[in-house]
Amino acid sequence: MKSLMRAVGEEIAQNPANVTMQSAAARAGIGTATAYRYFSSLDELLEAYTINTTEELRDFVHGCPLTGSELYNAVLSRWITLVLEHGKVMVQLRSRSGYLQRMDQGDPVIATSRAIWEQPLRGLLQDLGLPETLLRQALFLNNALSDPREILDLSETEKLEPEQIGKQLLEALSGSLQGWADARRRTG
Repeated sequence: MKSLMRAVGEEIAQNPANVTMQSAAARAGIGTATAYRYFSSLDELLEAYTINTTEELRDFVHGCPLTGSELYNAVLSRWITLVLEHGKVMVQLRSRSGYLQRMDQGDPVIATSRAIWEQPLRGLLQDLGLPETLLRQALFLNNALSDPREILDLSETEKLEPEQIGKQLLEALSGSLQGWADARRRTG
């Protein structure tokens, strides 16, 4: 199973438009029927790959002694490294459905994402003096700002270093959260 997940990642990196269960199985050196015994569809295989790729980050969060915005910065730094390391694979794995919709539906990829970001975002909200009731919006905004496509764009087009990307994204998220809180106060 690990060879199949590694193979689908390689397929996405080299030929993202033409990835199939057959191509991933061939790259893994197994038959297509064997691949289907592990995963009932290409979408299921891609979901498993996404979760596997991000589980290390989730485990880091749960074992990290940092708190508040320091924890958020550490997690964001590791996320940027992961995106830059996996490049196009991370972009290809994004869903067409919205983050909040998928979160409400219990999507396993979003559940893993939430397990990564919830604690750091709670700490960031606290450090910013914002109410924890903004956590849902913080998860949403963080997902939008830390989209792998945008991180790669900042790295490749703007030539920003990972540390610069992290600082820019933290400032953008902090400003967005403050703006969201201000708008909420004005509209009641």
